Amino acid sequence: MQAVDAQALCRTYLAYLRLAGDVIEGPRCRAVRCDTAPLIYDANHLQVDPGADIEAVMAFFEEVLGDRDHRQVITTLLNDPGLDARLSLEGYTAEVVLQGLLDGPLRGPAPIDCDIRLVETAQEWVHLDRLVRADHVETNQVQDRHDYTLEVTDQMQAIRRRVASEVKPFMAWDEGEPVAFFCSWPGIDGVGMVEDLFTLPTHRKRGFARALIHHCVADARTRGADRVLIGAEPDDTPKHIYAAMGFEPTCLTWGWLRKRGQVD
Repeated sequence: MQAVDAQALCRTYLAYLRLAGDVIEGPRCRAVRCDTAPLIYDANHLQVDPGADIEAVMAFFEEVLGDRDHRQVITTLLNDPGLDARLSLEGYTAEVVLQGLLDGPLRGPAPIDCDIRLVETAQEWVHLDRLVRADHVETNQVQDRHDYTLEVTDQMQAIRRRVASEVKPFMAWDEGEPVAFFCSWPGIDGVGMVEDLFTLPTHRKRGFARALIHHCVADARTRGADRVLIGAEPDDTPKHIYAAMGFEPTCLTWGWLRKRGQVD
């Protein structure tokens, strides 16, 4: 995978994160701020351009997002390496995402024939709310964490509703009940994105996830994407599944985070 592909992937990823809130331009940087979802890290964060003055950037960050209980800076291979070093020095810790890029058809077995529907009606949104909450509860349990409170889930879903005309949510149904969800976005400059895959434990390894991946990649491409990116946690199983389906591991991105107790 050429460097230009990784750069295009990073530009799409950063543009996707900007959908979550209002964008406030700073000195070779921009803050994303969402006052209706202050608990959501990705909706309240900083993006930095190459060549930025770090002192000016951090001062701008405090001016625009200083009232938040967290500080998050998103970095990619587009950034100067000194930025990551400075954030590490300041006590930020990084959550890494392995980004894969699909160029061409998906590989592997054909998807199962299942009922996949765009989330549109009020009742369908209620079903999606329940699936997302099940995802968050499981994450809390598996990772022994308490970040995904009900309030966090509600704020995240409020953002999802607001951007749903661009980032389309789909659910897979089985015997009249929704059992999995996934989202698609056509992205920018021909690079789209699919994200946030979840299947209920009772319906895993039955083909619903694969069917949703096929459906959402096709949707992103129908709306203008050529290549499509997907993110995975480096220490989790899905990265191998995505690679086997044709998403070539392309680069890492980092979400550098400090919480209130660390900041003060």
